[in-house]
Amino acid sequence: MINSEHVIVEPFNPSQIDVDISVVNLGYLLDKLQYGEINLQPEFQRASDLWNTTQKSRLIESVLLGLPLPSFYFNEYIDESEKIKKLQVIDGLQRLCALRDFVIEKKLRLTDLQFLQQDYEGKYYDNLTRADLMNIRSLKITINTLRKDTPSKVKYLIFQRVNTAGLPLTSPEMRYALNQGVAIKMLTKMMDLRSFKQATSFYFEKKRRMEDFDYVNRFVAFYRNVFGYTGEMEKFLSDELDAINKNMIDEDMCQLVDVFDKTMKTCYLIWGSDSFRKRTDLNHRRKPLSKAVFEALSVNIAVLTDLKRQLLIKNKTIVTKEMMLLFNNPDFNKSISAGSDKKGMVLKRFEDIKNLLDNILDVC
Repeated sequence: MINSEHVIVEPFNPSQIDVDISVVNLGYLLDKLQYGEINLQPEFQRASDLWNTTQKSRLIESVLLGLPLPSFYFNEYIDESEKIKKLQVIDGLQRLCALRDFVIEKKLRLTDLQFLQQDYEGKYYDNLTRADLMNIRSLKITINTLRKDTPSKVKYLIFQRVNTAGLPLTSPEMRYALNQGVAIKMLTKMMDLRSFKQATSFYFEKKRRMEDFDYVNRFVAFYRNVFGYTGEMEKFLSDELDAINKNMIDEDMCQLVDVFDKTMKTCYLIWGSDSFRKRTDLNHRRKPLSKAVFEALSVNIAVLTDLKRQLLIKNKTIVTKEMMLLFNNPDFNKSISAGSDKKGMVLKRFEDIKNLLDNILDVC
């Protein structure tokens, strides 16, 4: 079942769906693996090799038996560094890893086979006969490729529809996969900043898949266009990445990375490891990171001048106290809790934190 939060609600032209469906020999995919034209380790696929030796061996056994394999799904994109078309895996990643390990890297030793134990148990790729190798390469498979010109929002929906087995991609992973270009490069620089990892404690805490990307994506989107938010979070975050890819110049991107760095440093100097966490007093144990708090607090500090950020650091005791009072306010607490993606809740927390910071700066 598709989460309604992630369904595309805007109508789109079905003719924009450009999917190439091809029946090819397995050798076609093996050649692409050999020459690095299939990205098996994109950043959004943190866990790219999950099958154990038995699972991989039985996939190879199926190929040797000539059994049909499930369809493979790919997303076509341009590798900017090499200026060539490459494929990202939507569905079929574990099967491709098994084929890579056996055929390309030749490190998989067939183990625990069910039907071909007598002839193939314990063998490597180099132990196979030429007839076996020909049978592997000639196996017919179906590949479905989303062409690069298919609109990102359409690709997102298709990702949701076909990405249902194995280890489905999270929403941030799909955003990352579908918006390759200068936006992803800029956000990757932000994710790698020491200041960001320090303020969020991502140095020390186990992250869910692409969680750090999600935080940075939210900062960039709301910093650029907070009043353009309509209440559809996934659409908003993806649209802002698309807009950066199309319109943002290098100079502006460098400035945005710098502002983000200064913001993270400011937050850490004020709150330390409590940055972006709900803290109602000094006695309770530390709360988890809050995306809602991160959005509103980081953006409101980012729009300040360097002088005003320094004033907040200088008066961090007052800032910390006032933030705790705000966290104890039921209306504000509601805006960062359940239903926090609703437009009214987003604007509420942004306005409340802005007023808090303005009031502190007025008396400093």
